[in-house]
Amino acid sequence: MLVTDPLPKPKRTYRGPIEITANILEVAKSGSRKTRIMYLGNLSFDLTQKYLKQLKESQLIEVKENNGEIYKLTPKGEQFLADYYELQKHTEIVADKKRNLQGTLKIRAQ
Repeated sequence: MLVTDPLPKPKRTYRGPIEITANILEVAKSGSRKTRIMYLGNLSFDLTQKYLKQLKESQLIEVKENNGEIYKLTPKGEQFLADYYELQKHTEIVADKKRNLQGTLKIRAQ
């Protein structure tokens, strides 16, 4: 007897470096500790360390000392986040247009 899982497993999507960076910047927008960034960003400790180092070197975040390290966006980080959201908006528009064009082809093919 073959037993199948009644609920299909969702396809796992992997985030690229730009999306991970945007996630970190979003969490750090109001000022966050490393642990909060790690948990809300859904990152391992090693990846968190790597990205925070890169973001500091790129001047997208800065570290404030206030009873521990607090990571906060710089103006450059705010601009990166704004550009990322604009890119996301345009990507959704392109995907919608592509679906519309594919729908048109299906109608004519019948």
